[in-house]
Amino acid sequence: MIYIGLDVHKDNITACVLTARGKVKFEHDYKRQSQSWDCLSELLGYRDRDGSCFLMESGTYAYPPYRFLTDHGAEAHVVHARSLKVITDSDRKTDRVDAMAIAKMLRLWKRGEIELSMAFTPTRDQCELKDICRYREQISKEIGDETRRIKSHMARNCQAMPPETDNFQTRKARRFVAETYRDDMTLSRRMARLDELFIERDRVQREVESRLPEDSRVALLEQIPGIGRQSAVQIMSMIVDVDRFPDAEHMCAYFGMVPRVRDSGGKEHHGRMTKNGDRMMREIMERATESHVRNCESSVTEFYRRMLPRMGQKKALITASRKMLSVIFAVLKRGTPFRPHLDG
Repeated sequence: MIYIGLDVHKDNITACVLTARGKVKFEHDYKRQSQSWDCLSELLGYRDRDGSCFLMESGTYAYPPYRFLTDHGAEAHVVHARSLKVITDSDRKTDRVDAMAIAKMLRLWKRGEIELSMAFTPTRDQCELKDICRYREQISKEIGDETRRIKSHMARNCQAMPPETDNFQTRKARRFVAETYRDDMTLSRRMARLDELFIERDRVQREVESRLPEDSRVALLEQIPGIGRQSAVQIMSMIVDVDRFPDAEHMCAYFGMVPRVRDSGGKEHHGRMTKNGDRMMREIMERATESHVRNCESSVTEFYRRMLPRMGQKKALITASRKMLSVIFAVLKRGTPFRPHLDG
């Protein structure tokens, strides 16, 4: 087999081609000429009777060359950066040295001589769904930010609101401010902006909820109290396939919902959550768990109540969110509905 290591940057890629015996066959720098990586076509011709394999480091810039190679039927992999620590810690670091090191590690990995942690690379459709879900979260944050600015503006200018209309989530409250303080140009513009954000939020929310219409996994998640249609689609956009995780612990670790562990001198210390992976998943899980413990008597709720006196509300919720994610893993893996006092 031919082993090809790629050191990927925004507009250029350095490639190193190794033979089956580990000898350097070819090195070259490729410059991006357009929106595609057609310049890599030359590398597709390097193969022997066992074919060829490509490896590159994970990151935003890895997506275009990875798509190009896999679209042309090549075997390509994306490795987590932490598996390439030997490269980043090196005193001699150039693009060609990095590409050669990646190719050598690929060869050792394919021969079973070392272990590498490969990154999951979603398809285009999976990326699009995740992007829509992320956009929905972004709009919610912008609504919260704009609401805080408006309330701060009104407090500085002694502009009061009736207690019964103090929630800007309602049209009644927004209409009251717009009509009562119409002479305040800054406030009027901010209220108009807030109205636009709510309209966009509702439009994107309908789009999210329309996705994965016949997906049985989404239907299973919707049966868990605290998880609505939108959250179910968002969660599946990030999990994609539960079978890529060997167990619930691995899935929790993937989304940064396990504590750091330090073992020294025979003593094991558990620290804060690692917070690796996608922050959006943790935020959604905390919201879903908060709703769940308010509205459902379950093993998750019981766990939250036990942790509450010891850890406080915020930490207890984060810890319960991890248990909630384990419940989601069990439900998806088993393919049966949620059972309040058995799952988790």
